[in-house]
Amino acid sequence: MVNLFSPFDPLEGSTIDELTTRLRALGRILARAPVPIAVAHDAGCRFISANDALAKLLGVAGDVNISLTPPPGEQPLYRIERDGRPIPAEDLPMQYAIAHRCHVTNDIEIVRADGSVVYVQNDVEPLYDAHGNVCGCVSVCVDITERKRAQDILREADRRKDEFLATLAHELRNPLAPISNALELMRRAGDDWTLKDRALSIMGRQLQQLVRLTDDLLDVSRITTNRLELRREHIDVRSVIASAVETTQPLAEAAGHALTVNVPNEPLWIDADFTRMSQALANLLNNAVKYTERGGRVSITGTLRDGDVIIEVQDTGIGIDPALMPRIFDMFMQADRRSSRAQTGLGIGLTLAKRLVELHDGRLEARSDGPGTGTTFTVRVPASAARAERPPDDRDAPLTSCCRVLIAEDIPDAAEMLRLFVKQLGHEVRVAADGVQAVTIAGEFHPHIALLDIGMPRMDGYEAARQIRAVMGRDVVLVALTGWGQMEDQRRAREAGFDHHLTKPANPQVVEELIAAAAKERHN
Repeated sequence: MVNLFSPFDPLEGSTIDELTTRLRALGRILARAPVPIAVAHDAGCRFISANDALAKLLGVAGDVNISLTPPPGEQPLYRIERDGRPIPAEDLPMQYAIAHRCHVTNDIEIVRADGSVVYVQNDVEPLYDAHGNVCGCVSVCVDITERKRAQDILREADRRKDEFLATLAHELRNPLAPISNALELMRRAGDDWTLKDRALSIMGRQLQQLVRLTDDLLDVSRITTNRLELRREHIDVRSVIASAVETTQPLAEAAGHALTVNVPNEPLWIDADFTRMSQALANLLNNAVKYTERGGRVSITGTLRDGDVIIEVQDTGIGIDPALMPRIFDMFMQADRRSSRAQTGLGIGLTLAKRLVELHDGRLEARSDGPGTGTTFTVRVPASAARAERPPDDRDAPLTSCCRVLIAEDIPDAAEMLRLFVKQLGHEVRVAADGVQAVTIAGEFHPHIALLDIGMPRMDGYEAARQIRAVMGRDVVLVALTGWGQMEDQRRAREAGFDHHLTKPANPQVVEELIAAAAKERHN
């Protein structure tokens, strides 16, 4: 008859053979336990055994002595550190627990023989003999490497977020200062129209910077959520380059840079979204201008090579440290955070440029020989076959006949500036301060086109659009003019009955064209 017992049964009444059997059973349990466990078999921790899980964690054989204070002639197979610094022998967890006869728990790093690091949470408990003397200890480890890495990633993301917000505030203040000064200059200029024109030019340039910052932020959000839609056309890259250069030229001139363009006489055809490709190239040029010391050189070239259109943006700027090159396209990454630089940007321009190029089935690469050697960014996009160009159609030219325009905007200054702009175009204008007024005025005024803000009091733009559409049908063109520009906002605008959705600040030329189109439709 076989006696069945558990190794955890009371010891009283057990024979030597039974105790030996139970010890062996406990040994097998420890050896096979999925949790890394170490046992020191002496108070000096000269001999320590590891179970299979700990041996695997340490990268050693299962039957070796893993003591960090081994007998003479033996070398430790690994080392233990805390916060990247070696722990003195007397403060090692197992030695400390035995010396102080106490439980020890802490987080440590195990540096394996190959140099790799494992982060563990370690708990040690002393072992006592029948006389109450410490005769060793047992240590249990929990691998927290992945948790530590996740924490480090979150900590780094939080740090970069804080840097981004601080930089955003700085970048927004940069254009606001010259705009404010230019306004004051215009107040004091009197009849000096040369001075006023110069102030207007500065204000326009700085306003474009604010618009670009806002658009870049929105576009990064759209790309990361896969909500950015491309409107591909058959376009000549030379015109895209010209558009990007036109955007960047004022910045280059302000920095005293020589900006050169080198493109062939023949068209470089691609199937792409003109606005998005121009935006990508403008971001590269803008980056080159910002990171080139005053009086430097920036160039952009376009060529056809091996079935691809190649666009290169080169500068004589600060260059890129090789250590930063693998992360140069990361979100919020900046090549130079020195406070001495007047402009450092938000750290999203290169990220956005790369993703826009990739959406066009292209590649964007950076090359630099190091600090002080300048940088070259290379864009490669598939070329497309040449097609016959459609001659200009005079019928597409906007008409300038008078149009009745309704503006609904709850911010008085914004409403007044838009009213003056539309009136200056020669149209009849009425203004509403909220959605309720907009519906009332629409019923009396019968506008041909209505520019409606969304976030208005009493009744928002969505409901106002529904009610105006219900009364006027297709006799009115409804345009949402709003600061909400996500795809979801555009969908809601369509469902409410809007024909167009413009994100503030709307391009004045686009507003003019929409009004002209409404006038043209009225006369057809």
